[in-house]
Amino acid sequence: MPNKKLSRKQLRQPDEFIGFWTRTASAVDRFASSHTRALIIGATALGTVVAGSIVITQLGERHAIAASDALDRVEKIETADLIVPGATPKDDGLPHFATEKERLEAALRELDGTFGSTHKPLIDEAMLARGNLLLDLDRTDEAVATYEKLLAGHLDNHLRFLAREGLGYGYERQGRLDDAQRVLSKLGDDARDMDGFYKDRALYHQARLAELRGNPADAAKLYKEVLDKNPTSSLREEITNRLASLELK
Repeated sequence: MPNKKLSRKQLRQPDEFIGFWTRTASAVDRFASSHTRALIIGATALGTVVAGSIVITQLGERHAIAASDALDRVEKIETADLIVPGATPKDDGLPHFATEKERLEAALRELDGTFGSTHKPLIDEAMLARGNLLLDLDRTDEAVATYEKLLAGHLDNHLRFLAREGLGYGYERQGRLDDAQRVLSKLGDDARDMDGFYKDRALYHQARLAELRGNPADAAKLYKEVLDKNPTSSLREEITNRLASLELK
């Protein structure tokens, strides 16, 4: 199978990895309310519920709060406005960059500078954010290694789903569709373990892989199943676009 490089649009879908730490701000009380940047992977948001469960249990710990603040800063750097030629950058206390690549690299440096130790609060969330940044930077082999290391540990169910999702995208970038299929096929079980949370995403991946493997009829059937079973899915727009594209082929 040829190594088909996926575009950012394919890698990040609406509302899933839209700045995890921005949406995590909703997590503690912010939790009441799952890199438009979103790695279905994506990314860069790990999902509100993830941080909610972890941050709430450690809210009273100074180091946990500092870790949450550090991850929030990484996300802000990653999504900061790029410099517009001739314009004065915002005075928002953040560094500014001319290109997306420079911005992502700066976010990665910030993350690595804070989370160099493996014994810090929110280290799993930081590693997942790192995998997403590496994937955005086309450092696919490193991203895959990061996701694999995460999945070898004991993860919260939501983190496991998102790490597995990221690993599947990494394998796709490497042209390893069989491995991607093997990994992403487990998302349905992950979703069931979370009482159906992310079930639309699990089925979406089955449809997307059918499309990648050249089975448009199967893909269309599965895409429609996602919409029928999950009419309010955040993936509705993306799936509608994919269905329209399939009909034109």
